[in-house]
Amino acid sequence: MTTALARGVLPMLLSAAIATPAVAGEVTVWSWFIQSTMEKSIAAFEEKHPGVTVNYTYYNYSPEYITALKAAAASGSLPDVIGLQPGSLTQQYREQLEPLNDRAAATWGADWADKVFPVNKKQMLMGNPAGDENYYIVPQESQVLCIWYNRKIFEQLGLTVPATYDDLKAAAAKLTSAGYIPMFQGAADGWQNENVFLMIANQFEPGIVEKAQYGEAPWSSPALVEAMGAWKGLFDDGVFQEGALGAHAYPTGAQLFAQGRVGMMALGSWWMQESKFPPPLSEFVQDMAGFDFFQLPPLKAGNPASPPVGGIDIGYGLTKNGADNPDAWTFLAELTNGVGLQQALNDLNDLPAFDGHAPQGDISEHVQQLSARFMEALPKAENQRFASPAVAEALDNALAGVAAGDLEVAAALASVQAATDKALGR
Repeated sequence: MTTALARGVLPMLLSAAIATPAVAGEVTVWSWFIQSTMEKSIAAFEEKHPGVTVNYTYYNYSPEYITALKAAAASGSLPDVIGLQPGSLTQQYREQLEPLNDRAAATWGADWADKVFPVNKKQMLMGNPAGDENYYIVPQESQVLCIWYNRKIFEQLGLTVPATYDDLKAAAAKLTSAGYIPMFQGAADGWQNENVFLMIANQFEPGIVEKAQYGEAPWSSPALVEAMGAWKGLFDDGVFQEGALGAHAYPTGAQLFAQGRVGMMALGSWWMQESKFPPPLSEFVQDMAGFDFFQLPPLKAGNPASPPVGGIDIGYGLTKNGADNPDAWTFLAELTNGVGLQQALNDLNDLPAFDGHAPQGDISEHVQQLSARFMEALPKAENQRFASPAVAEALDNALAGVAAGDLEVAAALASVQAATDKALGR
């Protein structure tokens, strides 16, 4: 979220800071993965594996899940299986995670990782120490970032998909004057700011953020300087709503968007899942009839539109506590590349991480077309994730500071460079 990060249109249903140790025939799992879909995945697993019970604890991603993981890791009471994002989040808990290479090879064959989409496979190793080729995360789902728009509102106002930055500004102005939020930005959420900045930066030089975080290019590169300036322009030019710096994408932005009060929002392929939530659904969410997506248009004349950006939406790791519980790996395997995964895909929770899977069941033609476009883009996606938690945090602070006018672009990027140098041991 996500990111589908919060899955926050649903309330947090269950909360616990300490996992109960699993007993024979039980598996304990924590994640921010949407409760209703996980229940279907668990039911499919338990039907296939009678005698095993899965106990799932759902959290909103931020701050509840992050806080619960930290507390449980400190007390040595992590559950058997935990939801993870690649890179920085996985690396925070790498010492509490089991390498999964041998288990995966025994279950799926020696070439199993070759069936993972390229950007996902790269992200599975993100942040590992030099020479560590272990996989500590198995991806369940992929995502592709984009700008979703309310096509019914666009039609009502005579708007078309923006092809230039001038088009984008004009669309935002017309939406605002008509009483709609132009492009909702949850700029209080670092993850959403990162996502938009990645879309922008890859217009100026594909892959430049990935190069910078690994020390292969300076954060003061012209492409990143221009991208940071363009980022601030989205606030200054009224593309984002007033008060964006204090707003959250989930639940606030997502709810407003689903209700038809927002013209555009930077989200990703996971937004299709809204059409699978229980009734009543708004006229916009029903079969996704009110929504379509586009890639961010060039913010500088002569640039291309943003290339696809994405990778692993969510994956799972086996903790040291779960290493001696054979049912824990069995569940993780079914959840990421088996009967559990299929239930998630059927709910349009997001795109598969492994090639060869597709949603089944009652899916409208419009949603099938949306999904096909995302799947076409996924193999070409630029990396979305950060290997170092410190670098991601420094970029979050830099983006917020520049947007608020508290930091000049050069100083903001210098702070990210300092965090990168420290993370790389320079």
